[in-house]
This record gives sequence, C-alpha cells and structure tokens, in this order.
Amino acid sequence: MREKLGFYVCVWFFLYGPCVGRFVVEKNSLKVTSPDSLRDVYECAIGNFGVPQYGGTMLGTVIYPTANQKACKSFSDFDLSFKSKPGGLPIFILADRGGLIS
Repeated sequence: MREKLGFYVCVWFFLYGPCVGRFVVEKNSLKVTSPDSLRDVYECAIGNFGVPQYGGTMLGTVIYPTANQKACKSFSDFDLSFKSKPGGLPIFILADRGGLIS
C-alpha cells in the first residue's frame, strides 16, 4: 500500500511539478468627475466580491455617507437609504476600511 502511494506521489510530482502561488493586490483607478473640488483620478485597490470582470467599466454615483463611514452597521440604523431612481445610474457607497472598529 505504501509503495503505491509513493508511486502515485512521484507520478503526480513529475506530471504536475511543484505548485507555486503568489498573492497579488490588483490596482485600479477611480476617476471622480464631480464635484470640481474632488475632480481627479485616484489610485485604489480592488475589492473582488465574486468573479472579477476584467477590463470592464462601471458608471454610477459614488456617495460618501454622512454617518457610519466604515459601514460596520446597517445604514437603516442611521435612517440612511441609498436607493437609485428607476432607470438611473447605480449608487456606490464609498466606505472607510481598516483601523479600529468603534
């Protein structure tokens, strides 16, 4: 039994070789067009939730909330709603991440 296991390990190693992996932080840019005081292109990291859509573009309204900026609680606890108008552009919430949870 041990000889078979050793044989299969050797065959697997020679066919597939050692596995090598790496962690890559993908960079992206955020282009702000309004208001004029914030108009610029900002570097940011991508938060991939699900299958990433490489090479795509997203258009919408980015909102920085007046309360719950870290988005650690439900926005309904602060009487905030971010529903877009029917047929309008989607709304993206800009949240501060990292640091201590308050």
